[in-house]
Amino acid sequence: MDKLRNKKVSFIMNTDWIFDGVLDSEQKQYVLLDYFQKMNKYLEDMKIYPMFIELSLHLGNIQTLLTQNKILYVDRQFTSNDDELILSDLKLKDIPVLADEEVEEYHKILKMAQPQLHDYFNFAKSIWSVAYDSVEVTLKKNKPKDKLYIWRYVTKKVYKVKNQTRTSLTLVYEGLQNELTIQDIISKFSKTYDKNNEESYPVFEVSSDDIFPLQETLIPMFKRKVVAYIKQGTSIKKNIKLEWV
Repeated sequence: MDKLRNKKVSFIMNTDWIFDGVLDSEQKQYVLLDYFQKMNKYLEDMKIYPMFIELSLHLGNIQTLLTQNKILYVDRQFTSNDDELILSDLKLKDIPVLADEEVEEYHKILKMAQPQLHDYFNFAKSIWSVAYDSVEVTLKKNKPKDKLYIWRYVTKKVYKVKNQTRTSLTLVYEGLQNELTIQDIISKFSKTYDKNNEESYPVFEVSSDDIFPLQETLIPMFKRKVVAYIKQGTSIKKNIKLEWV
């Protein structure tokens, strides 16, 4: 399962799509429709990530083009569906130099694309909200289950960036619980387990409907739900290490 999670993630369309090839509003309408059709295939299967991150980036890019005439992009590789996009990942670059006749087409494309991306984002956000609201997080120690997924959860400050954190997770255990307690499994399979501090590790149980795929929707939602749960009760320190189920 970790091998699947660590597979590099590719977006469907680059944020410089407007300037790729001929600058023609009619042709770019077809490019945008093709993008939406590809997105539909994922959303029909309730697969939300990393597509929702890409869609958010495209919407932000159109706004940046409209207000600053600059392209918004990221230059780092996403390594899993639940990877996060934070402010320090966002970069800006100048648009290509346009001929006089291309400027009019450029503005037509922006005028056409902005409302379509905005409407599609709201559609995707409605599915995101259904998935997010379906996830329940409770602070637990032990609860019997036929099959468990246990992850080690780490939140760290972003190096040289103020007030930003990045969260990562590592699969500790996947399998039957049998007669073992959650604490037994964590102590046996977690490489970072510290017996002397076992009472300081909060253990979260997260659950959701079976209609959502694990990799593309549930894990990213679990991750965001747990972070939201933590932030409600405590401020994030330099390193917060959690074990959750």
